[in-house]
Amino acid sequence: MNREEFEAIIKEINEAKCCSVHAVEEECNLFYEAKPKCVKSGLDVDKHRWYEVSTSVYAFGEWFLGVRGASDLFSEEMDFDDCGIKTIAFEMEAQQSTTYVSKK
Repeated sequence: MNREEFEAIIKEINEAKCCSVHAVEEECNLFYEAKPKCVKSGLDVDKHRWYEVSTSVYAFGEWFLGVRGASDLFSEEMDFDDCGIKTIAFEMEAQQSTTYVSKK
């Protein structure tokens, strides 16, 4: 995948105005055809009373795509359309972090 194809996927997602991060996989053809690998989901969670918004990160070769939108519902009577949140896509970059655990 080249840079232009990656940017076309970002544009497609932003123009589609999907109602959830899950809908992007079904409604955006370029995204679906590229078959990206989800490397992380549930980033930057913002919980509301009836739903949750978070970011999922997908790997497209050397590029990373963030998709932010509604990701979970807490009411059986709601659908993602009811949240009023539209997904947005943007380029991301990987960053290394160090963690520590107790020595046994």
